[in-house]
Amino acid sequence: MVQVFDLKAKVKNSRSASCSPGIPCKIPPSYEISPETLETVKEVMDEDVSDTVAGLKALADPMRVRILKALRIADLCVCVLVELMDCEYSKLSYHLGVLKKAGLIECTQDGNFLIYHLTEFGEKKITSFGIF
Repeated sequence: MVQVFDLKAKVKNSRSASCSPGIPCKIPPSYEISPETLETVKEVMDEDVSDTVAGLKALADPMRVRILKALRIADLCVCVLVELMDCEYSKLSYHLGVLKKAGLIECTQDGNFLIYHLTEFGEKKITSFGIF
């Protein structure tokens, strides 16, 4: 059973920090944490992570990761991706749509051709995910 403490948690340097004013704190007084660290962790936990989650979901398929790796080398036409990935246009279209919806890629039309490229956001995300 977890004890609920209304008292402030014991922190490093003999300073105290409460979880939130007026709200019972479940951090045991014997656990040492600075008020600054507690506040920083709280801010991180409150951040909107929906873009990151969408990016990770988009990367949850080997075909999409391969597409991103290819686009990291050069902007490519759908016809090149279809040929090199040996898949149907409809299947590739689905995967490109997932990546586009996640904001990782965009396309431009060049005559009869759709040319796909990484977005700046996509470049940053795939680098931060350690794909390349």
